[in-house]
Amino acid sequence: MFRNYITIGLRNLVKNKVYTFINISGLAIGLACFILIALYIRDETGYDTGYANADNIYRINTHVDVNGVSNNYPTAHYPAAFDMVQDYPEAVNATTLYRMFYLSNVLPKVRYGEAQFEESKFFLADSSFFTVFDFDFKYGNAAKAFENTNSVVLTEAMSKKYFGDTNPLGKLLQLQDTVALKVTGVLQPRKGKSHLEFDFLAHAKPLLNQLIGFRVDNAYVGLWYYSYVVLQPGSSPAALEAKLPAFVKKYYPPRYTENNAKLTVQNIKDIHLHSNFSTGDMSVNGNIQYVYTLGSIAVLVLIIACINFMNLSIARFSNRGKEVGVRKVMGAERQNLIFQFLGESILIAMMSGLVSLALVRLAMPLFNRLASVQLDPMAIIAPQNLLAIVVIVLFTGLLAGLYPSLVMAAFHPVKVLKGLHKAANQKMSLRKVLVIAQFTVSLILLIGTLVISQQLSFMRSKDMGFDKDQVMMIPVGGTTMARDFPAFKNKLKQLEAVASVTHVSHNLGQETLPYLPMIVEGKEDEQMLPIMSVGYDFVETFNIDVVSGRFFDQGHNSDSTLAFVINESAARALNWTDPIGRKMSYGVGGSPNSQVIGVVKDFNFDPLRNKVGPLVMYFSPVQGNVAVKVKPGSYQQTIASVEKAWGEQITDKPFSFYFLEEGLAETYAAEENLANVFKYFCGLAIFVASLGLFALASFSAERRMKEIGVRKVLGASEAGLVALLYKEFLVLILISFVIASPLAYYFFDQWLNEFAYRINIGVVPYLIAVVFITFIALITVGYQSISAARRNPVKVLRSE
Repeated sequence: MFRNYITIGLRNLVKNKVYTFINISGLAIGLACFILIALYIRDETGYDTGYANADNIYRINTHVDVNGVSNNYPTAHYPAAFDMVQDYPEAVNATTLYRMFYLSNVLPKVRYGEAQFEESKFFLADSSFFTVFDFDFKYGNAAKAFENTNSVVLTEAMSKKYFGDTNPLGKLLQLQDTVALKVTGVLQPRKGKSHLEFDFLAHAKPLLNQLIGFRVDNAYVGLWYYSYVVLQPGSSPAALEAKLPAFVKKYYPPRYTENNAKLTVQNIKDIHLHSNFSTGDMSVNGNIQYVYTLGSIAVLVLIIACINFMNLSIARFSNRGKEVGVRKVMGAERQNLIFQFLGESILIAMMSGLVSLALVRLAMPLFNRLASVQLDPMAIIAPQNLLAIVVIVLFTGLLAGLYPSLVMAAFHPVKVLKGLHKAANQKMSLRKVLVIAQFTVSLILLIGTLVISQQLSFMRSKDMGFDKDQVMMIPVGGTTMARDFPAFKNKLKQLEAVASVTHVSHNLGQETLPYLPMIVEGKEDEQMLPIMSVGYDFVETFNIDVVSGRFFDQGHNSDSTLAFVINESAARALNWTDPIGRKMSYGVGGSPNSQVIGVVKDFNFDPLRNKVGPLVMYFSPVQGNVAVKVKPGSYQQTIASVEKAWGEQITDKPFSFYFLEEGLAETYAAEENLANVFKYFCGLAIFVASLGLFALASFSAERRMKEIGVRKVLGASEAGLVALLYKEFLVLILISFVIASPLAYYFFDQWLNEFAYRINIGVVPYLIAVVFITFIALITVGYQSISAARRNPVKVLRSE
């Protein structure tokens, strides 16, 4: 019997080739989208799950209100983690990590023999590090790796980079040409992903004290340390957090306690997707909102495909009423019919599943580029993933085929043999409800695509308060530019294509500025303020207005050591109506004679996700970037001239640059990626919906052929008949639009609220979406409607 069901199912699929193609391709696309995004979600949620004690390891984060603005940091003061272990029994172990030259563009130099490189992932760690985080060692072991100071552990990649395939244990690496570090371990590549991204781990407490300038053991100065505590199994992190306000009050200096400083603990498995910090995170984090968004898209596209499948099954099975009647007359039981029709649905789903795996494999490189991830193509055939895919495919086939099977099995033989089962034409059948749901989802995705595109266009074109056009940004970290800048600037100024040259410590408009303690006139306690160092000609290069006082001037010697320039927001935050001449100095080691010499108009020094806040600028030797304003013209020739001047001045680092406008665009790469993903998946959803609509229109026209024949005999025109057939679908589109509009507004207004500067959702996205969907439906339904309207009524009525 089972073989008979398979044979009948295959015959029906071959008999209805167009239906079969549409159903398999539509469901395959939906499954492929779902599987692809499911693999992405699994990858994003898998960070830091491989550590043996991951459930009990928590990072300490710091939150400080600065002039009414909440600032969040993934770091803490050095002693905090160890004092927690001392004060609270639920905290049993702790460790810290410090990135060399934290919050600086300078990169540490590591040398072995003649090989010397700048390394961006060089960290100093405590002796307890390998008791908190478990790593497998290729050479050496965790117990002896940090037995002595001035020892260093390398990743396998760094070991090969400096020492080839030899065992490097006991060999010496030179750090900054001043400190010798003994190699005591090489780590095996870690399975799975982690927020801990380092190439070197050095145990060098004396070096840390030397870098900071004081002993860090008991100093609550500087939020510079990634700090971790290990809790007792079963301990409540919420209970520990409830004790931390008293901990802050006990240990922290006034500039923190009086600015609502707060400590929180975050499980390491939550770091990648649940972090939103002002600055300084160790690695590039994901975004849980994007995981939710893409997950929703995956479910919506699969729902559209399943609705498509179900709708077509209802339409196709309803045309097999006589077959059901004959089978029932011949003695077929209801469960036999259910099994047959459900089996056919599952068979189609399995075929679609095989096609979807091929589509996933083909689409994965494109998806990796769009979502900026590195999904492994072999992940598809991993046993646990393959099992999950099989379950999803079978469940989809079962879900999509269950209702049509139950309906068909319930038909009465007498009625179906007389064709009476087709007579019911209720105003709102399940088929119409499913079409409405399909169009509703498509409209939500289309409106979302348009809203996201509008927001990105707005951010790209928004006036940030400074001139971003034709500005070359040249990174100078790790070079002798601080010494050689005057000569380099003079060479560039001699070039006819160069309008202005300056320098700035910050990647302007692309990253959040660090907050540092300042002593300001009129305030008893230190103020945490964002600080940026700049050079002469900064306001000329970026065309920033000075609203009072003046900017740094080479003609005033004290400007290089005793002067600050603030923005309008800083003057307001400090309640200074007359800021010129007000005293201001660094909290540690600053001169009491420093003063404000000027106020500039507010500009967006941080990304547009943040509102413009207070800003303090000071003059310093070159840090971060040299900024070169070039005149319109032959950019290639200008770049070559600047590179030549660089090569004549800087010999220890190759020339590199980017245009500021391009850098600002890359700041919103995550949003750009989301927009692109939306576009592709929205297009697929509409394509799948159109396939289903094409088939449904065909079945609808086929079932109303007698009515069309009678109307033509009575004088109805072809245009009127096309309009009659199209009217049914147009009403469904309008109902879908009414449902989709408020839902789309709610979801995407929430998304826009993440931006400090955002668009207001107007009527344009809605109009474009409904017109586009209507046009697609017109094309899809129109072909079938015209074909039906042009048929000879004599032949149609004779066949009936």
